[in-house]
Amino acid sequence: MSFSNSEDIPQEPEPKPSSSKKKKKKRKWPQREASIQALTRAGHGALLAGRNHEAVTSFQKAFLLATEDPQTRDTPVLRACAFNLGAAYVETGDPARGLELLLRVQPEEKAQGGSHGDQCFNVALAYQALGDLPQALAWYRRALGHYQPLGDQGQAQAKMGACYQALGQPELAAHCLKEASQAYAQAGQPRAAALALGAVAGCMLKSRQHEVHEVVQVLEESRRLAERSTQQGLLGHLYNDLGLGYSQLQLFPLAVEAFRQALPLCGGPGEEATVLRNLGMAHNALGNYQEARKFHQKAADLHGSVGQRWEQGRSFGSLAFALSQLGDHRAARDNFLHALQAAQDAGDTKGQWQACEGLGAAAASLGQHHQALQHYKEALARCQKEPDSVRERLVAKLVDAIRIHLAQGGLSPTHTLVR
Repeated sequence: MSFSNSEDIPQEPEPKPSSSKKKKKKRKWPQREASIQALTRAGHGALLAGRNHEAVTSFQKAFLLATEDPQTRDTPVLRACAFNLGAAYVETGDPARGLELLLRVQPEEKAQGGSHGDQCFNVALAYQALGDLPQALAWYRRALGHYQPLGDQGQAQAKMGACYQALGQPELAAHCLKEASQAYAQAGQPRAAALALGAVAGCMLKSRQHEVHEVVQVLEESRRLAERSTQQGLLGHLYNDLGLGYSQLQLFPLAVEAFRQALPLCGGPGEEATVLRNLGMAHNALGNYQEARKFHQKAADLHGSVGQRWEQGRSFGSLAFALSQLGDHRAARDNFLHALQAAQDAGDTKGQWQACEGLGAAAASLGQHHQALQHYKEALARCQKEPDSVRERLVAKLVDAIRIHLAQGGLSPTHTLVR
């Protein structure tokens, strides 16, 4: 988000008065201009300090002062004030009001320079926030035509990539994000370049039009850029994304390495819990269930400590799976019950049927086939919106549980291991 600085507000020439009344207005204008500049500086300072409401108020006052004086009507001063207020509205979640003011600035296609690029960029941000992605893309392209600093070009390209992702066009998104990464790298911003390349890899995976080695090459380049950065902020997020990319490629040893690099860079317990859960999943895939159990338990505890009930339920489910693979079916059953309760609390339908399916498997492993039958029935009832393959799998398990239950004369033994 870009704003006009108070120093950028043009100095208006003073008109030659022809009466005493005009002389009075002449004296008032420098005072009014000084007030506008002071309010603009206050608005910028409030934005930098995160006091968004205060910033909007300052920009509103500056804009009103500029509109009250006939000398500033349709002048660069008024346009600068409208731009600042419009950009602030977009920044603070009111893109409709922001767009109205930003269009009032009348960004010119033929004009050149960074300030015109900023005008177009902010209009694009407003359209993007309103969901009008084709218009947003058009204005980002106009911004690119004005920008000379490579960092600004990278930001515009990255925003275009986000628009194409939202439009379901991952190949175009990947192209824009790659351009953004190159611009950031040339501008000496390796962290931003690494984040953009990580997003490129995600788009390549989504498009399913690239070979594994091509995606790995992008992920490795993203890692190299990240390691060049002296700014550690947000690198935890990058390494986590790298791990997810490797996981999608089923390169789980590399995924484990990336998640381990992410752990010490996490920005809080919620982020740490997410990385721990991903690390546990990678170990599950590698068959390292003892390691997975430890990570999932830590993740569940951390998610619970920050009230992330949905995520905690998923961690309980993954922990239960690891325990089942270790042969501790009673502990697995208990954790599937925790997962089911958490999923119900969070309204997580998928988590609910997955927990019921896990409870069915745990009951079957404990020889409690009547209970297994009931759990599979419940899972089937909760997964009506899932793909046919999910329902077919549950039906097969339910049929198997019914067959074993009938073979035992309808009894529900609690100590006999059948399989």
